[in-house]
Amino acid sequence: MINQLRILLVCLLTVFFSQSTILAQEQYKFFYGKVFDQASNQPLANVNLSLSGARTGTITGKSGEFSFFADSIPAMLIVSYVGYQTKNILLDETSYTLSIYLSKQVKELPEVEITAYQNEPFYQDQHYAVRDYEIDSGFIYLLVFRTRLLNAELICKNTDGDTVARSEVLRFYPNRLFRDCMGYMHVLSNDSGFQVYRNGDQLELIHPVNLRKFDNVLKNCVVSTPETFFFQRVVDQGLRVEYYGINRKTLARYSIAEVKDEKRLKMLRRNQDDAGLLWTTRQPDSHDDFVNWNYVQKILYRPIKTALYRIGSYICIFNIPERQMEFYDPNGNYSYKLALQISGVDEGRWTSEILVDEFSGKVYTLFLRGGTSSLYRIDLNNGGLKKMLTLMYPFPQKVRIYKGFVYYLYDEPGSPDNKMLYRQRF
Repeated sequence: MINQLRILLVCLLTVFFSQSTILAQEQYKFFYGKVFDQASNQPLANVNLSLSGARTGTITGKSGEFSFFADSIPAMLIVSYVGYQTKNILLDETSYTLSIYLSKQVKELPEVEITAYQNEPFYQDQHYAVRDYEIDSGFIYLLVFRTRLLNAELICKNTDGDTVARSEVLRFYPNRLFRDCMGYMHVLSNDSGFQVYRNGDQLELIHPVNLRKFDNVLKNCVVSTPETFFFQRVVDQGLRVEYYGINRKTLARYSIAEVKDEKRLKMLRRNQDDAGLLWTTRQPDSHDDFVNWNYVQKILYRPIKTALYRIGSYICIFNIPERQMEFYDPNGNYSYKLALQISGVDEGRWTSEILVDEFSGKVYTLFLRGGTSSLYRIDLNNGGLKKMLTLMYPFPQKVRIYKGFVYYLYDEPGSPDNKMLYRQRF
């Protein structure tokens, strides 16, 4: 009898420890990958990798490879190497394979906040008003109106403010400028799109196309590389955005990432009345119904903000709802993720706007308080933010960054038709 009890006890202990081992293994997450030099694309050996708040860590092998277990996620992985900038990478269930690129440490001069007196008008003329503008490879294209919006023309200036080309008076009413994913500039009207061609000191509009066809082909293409076209697809009334790539040689399509507002999607699934109002495109006739419809459409289930940019050798997706930056290689393969340290900034409301300087590859965002906008630079190694300047004029429109200047449109007080383009130097 005693022997039988001993055997039963041993069996129970064996089962208990086996289950404990299985549970412990399920709690651990296995990550692996390689670390490279960003400039040379060569693997880096002896790079230190450690989990924030933990005593465990590892170093890369001769071929830059590494692997480790994390007992819980999300977690922060710190990647450091002598002579290189340290990266703070967010670990979650997006992918357990990481490709990490480190950039060499560069000593920069101390950055100071720029105040109002550095502001200057880039384009200001009492006979003209700026309808829209775009910056492309060191040239600023301005869509301008004259004589009370009766005539429009397109002007191209260099960064010194000199006019290098201009169009004839346009024979149609243009709405805006659009730069497509391949870098071509277009003028868009209510029903057509025209490609801009710079021929010496003349700007010509060529290849007119129906606006619906134009939107179907180019509107959702956001970035291109020599290998891939990157597209975005807005679904669920703007509460979810899908990113996908199309190989330029094989035309194969594949999914890259998805950004969504899970909180509002769950709320929408629980409220069928809200879902009905959200999917109704026609405005209700009665005042009360219109108020409810407008509240659901524009406030309660406002479309999410997200963006995809090419930054240096990376494709970067800004997941605004999760306050994260996701990095991919030029083919759309996942590399790593950073957390945006927005909560550490006490500077009013975050606008969620992402601004990329295509000349330097630096990334910025804006905070708004009482109409005053403050510009912050985003650290691409740790997601931290640093204040750069305060814009002089309140409520700036269409802010862009290029080569150490911040450009923006501003309505001149007392003259609603006299919108001008200003800029401030960093």
